Amino acid sequence: MEQGPIVADRFPCAMNETHPLDISVIICTYNRCESLRRTLQTLCGLEIPRDVTWELLLVDNNSQDATRQVCASFTSSLPIRYVFETRQGQNNALNRSIEEAGGGLLLFTDDDVDVDSRWLAGFLDAARRRPDVSFFGGKVVPRWEAAPPRWLSENCDTLLRHVSTAFEMGEDEMFVGPSDCVFYGANLAIRQNALSGKMKFRPDLGPCGEGQVRGGETALLREMLAAGLKGLYVPATMVHHRNPLSRMTEQYVRAYYHGAGVTQVRLEPAGNGQRTLFGAPRYLWWKLIKHAVQYAAFRRTRPSRIWLRAEIEMATAWGRITELRRLRKQPVNPALHEAPVQHAEV
Repeated sequence: MEQGPIVADRFPCAMNETHPLDISVIICTYNRCESLRRTLQTLCGLEIPRDVTWELLLVDNNSQDATRQVCASFTSSLPIRYVFETRQGQNNALNRSIEEAGGGLLLFTDDDVDVDSRWLAGFLDAARRRPDVSFFGGKVVPRWEAAPPRWLSENCDTLLRHVSTAFEMGEDEMFVGPSDCVFYGANLAIRQNALSGKMKFRPDLGPCGEGQVRGGETALLREMLAAGLKGLYVPATMVHHRNPLSRMTEQYVRAYYHGAGVTQVRLEPAGNGQRTLFGAPRYLWWKLIKHAVQYAAFRRTRPSRIWLRAEIEMATAWGRITELRRLRKQPVNPALHEAPVQHAEV
């Protein structure tokens, strides 16, 4: 049975009958209650403009830990509204948040980040200055909870940018296009009225439980761009992503890029007519074997950028193979791949 909402009794700039909500800050969380606690502590330091009403919408995606209790402990200092989403998967939780949110501007972040005090004000300022823009993204700066191994620190801004969750596009605001629209869900703002109709996060993408399939926000933002909506990079908005020891291993790198391979298949299924072997195109098996041999040969003898590239290609190829084999046995639900509808300019 779905649990009832936790609603704060008092908080700054609450919604009232004459002033509807300006902003909904959204966090979807799963079994990270202590990490969530740290994130909520940083949100307590937000600089909120005096004329702004806002809420903090927390969507609990079937957590089995003390997430609900942690949320309840902040209701006297944050405008928290707690929602329990039973459908497993981050994108199911995100879609639930869109349904529940009352703000005109939706600010998305994660349960493992520290937000800058000017984060909310920065997005609000950009949204007010650029009413023609439908979504905004900002910097994500890694914050290591221990010294990363040398191979990771050498490549965290290049080959392993996604693993370390590092994103920036310079110090100037700029519009984005389909080829460079890679805003991270940890630092993203979307106007509520841009998410009408079928413009939602794809349920078959994004983390589900402990899985590493991602790409949900990228698919959505590219769909928005294809519909003629505009996106803007806002460097004044920044969050720090906390990277624990568990993310500083080669095992994590392989799991991450295995998930990236699965995501590639779900975004762009392989065409017909290719020669297959054991349920996957032969060229993918060749890539897997070639890069596995390179990784084994280079791991102890070549610079990290060389063997890491081979390891990434190996893991990605294996992810694509396993997903194609799965789809051969269980076809994709066509409802998950409906053509995007056209939306009016925001």
